[in-house]
Amino acid sequence: MDKLVTDDWDKRFSRMDQRLVHSSDRYTEVSLTFEEPGLAAGSLSLVKTPGMALKQIAIRSERPLLFCDVSDTEDANSAFILSGGIESRFSNVKKPVDFRRERHGFQYNPSFQAEHIVHSGHFDAFQITYDLPFFRELIQSTETSTLDKVANSMDRREVFFASPDRFGVQPRMADIIQAIRTCTFQGFTRYLFIEAKLLELFALQVEHMAQASLQPATGQWSRVDREKLEAVREFIEANYLMPLTLAQLTQQFGLNEFKLKKGYKELFNTTVFGHIHHLRMKKARQLLAEKAMNVSETAYYIGYQNVGSFSAEFKKRFGYSPTGK
Repeated sequence: MDKLVTDDWDKRFSRMDQRLVHSSDRYTEVSLTFEEPGLAAGSLSLVKTPGMALKQIAIRSERPLLFCDVSDTEDANSAFILSGGIESRFSNVKKPVDFRRERHGFQYNPSFQAEHIVHSGHFDAFQITYDLPFFRELIQSTETSTLDKVANSMDRREVFFASPDRFGVQPRMADIIQAIRTCTFQGFTRYLFIEAKLLELFALQVEHMAQASLQPATGQWSRVDREKLEAVREFIEANYLMPLTLAQLTQQFGLNEFKLKKGYKELFNTTVFGHIHHLRMKKARQLLAEKAMNVSETAYYIGYQNVGSFSAEFKKRFGYSPTGK
């Protein structure tokens, strides 16, 4: 397995291009592309705002890679794995953490040293690292039990970890990440937009953690049931434009309707049809952005019989009309 230390990427990749995209008193953005034939290729984007740093990384690897982070610094961050998988081992956490696609987690670590195994294929991640004085001020102004636990861990300099096993990326989270990635604003307005969206994303994550603390752990689901539910989700993501029914899915994947509905909600924090609708609307936005279809054609393509209903739902979900007005 190839080992990469965070500080010596320039020694491992024969092609590297780093570019300063923006620099001002308030915001900085840097982009990096890298490639080593036969090993891996990818890109990294870093946007710094007052109090937060957004890192987006995409890697296409020929074989598993071992990334070593030896910074040994105090750290608080939110991570969203959008595709691929990663196994992380922290120096002060007993068990390895398995991060699968479409999962998110939060951690505070007083001594951040880690090794991350990125599996071969396509890996896509979105990470927010918080400036600690900013973060302390942020969480001390709230009154949620989840953030109280984080604050107590920081005061005692103890690890706080919200396991990704319990947290699927919610549709609203996915929409915010997509909005950041496709933002067309320029200059100051662009970075102000990103800053606001990062705070919105953190708010959703905190709410999700609070809700999960009130629910039974997903460990009640057997390995077989979890694998079946994961298979259902993968099937839906490949066939969401088909006229799917609960009866069809239960029969095809060997789950009764109760397990399918309850398990989908607990493991992925959405309903079966909520997920289907999210994927269809996401496809609609893509088709309209690419001008592949007009509004009427798009509405019918994703299953709407009434263009007015589609337009109203599109504006409610994305904040603007499908006509772009």
